[in-house]
Amino acid sequence: MNANTPRVLFFRALLIGICLFLGGIGISRAAEISNTAVVKEAGQTSWIAEGQGKHVVYVIFDPNCPYCHKVFDDSQSYLKHYQFRWIPVAILTPTSAGKAAAMLQADNPNKALQKNENHFVRMRGKGGGLKPLAHMTRKTRNELSKNQRLLKKTGMEVVPTILFLKKNGKVEVIKGAPSKADFPSILTHVAVLHSMN
Repeated sequence: MNANTPRVLFFRALLIGICLFLGGIGISRAAEISNTAVVKEAGQTSWIAEGQGKHVVYVIFDPNCPYCHKVFDDSQSYLKHYQFRWIPVAILTPTSAGKAAAMLQADNPNKALQKNENHFVRMRGKGGGLKPLAHMTRKTRNELSKNQRLLKKTGMEVVPTILFLKKNGKVEVIKGAPSKADFPSILTHVAVLHSMN
């Protein structure tokens, strides 16, 4: 199916609209689930780590998502005590897949993530600051597909999706970008993540 068919364009516009609505009104939807398998599966996806803490937070993001960029900015002051594991997906724009691939295929994926976010442009159609790769490897395509499947398992396909193991043993799933004021109180619930094999 052509990536520019009316149906694909409609659903892409709908996803962007949902993300803009949730972020624009400062609402994120949180749910607590008892099945920890989703956190184990998140650990088996292709992610880019940032931070040194033992408290692990997974963020499923699109490289062109302005609300994912907001979560990235808000996370920076917590990197001493928390590790954010950024799981790229490609759902918002035609350049999302190429930018996600550029991160995963980079010699230093963390530097590529930093470049994408530090050069983020909020103007319509711009988004992340990385140049999209024209060709991704089969391995990268499979990694992005696995990341996409994880996003589907968390419920509505919205980015950012934040998930982590809570101190009470349940999993918190947050759809949309929490407000900067809510960020510290959310993080107080993050458990130390031990091996879940």
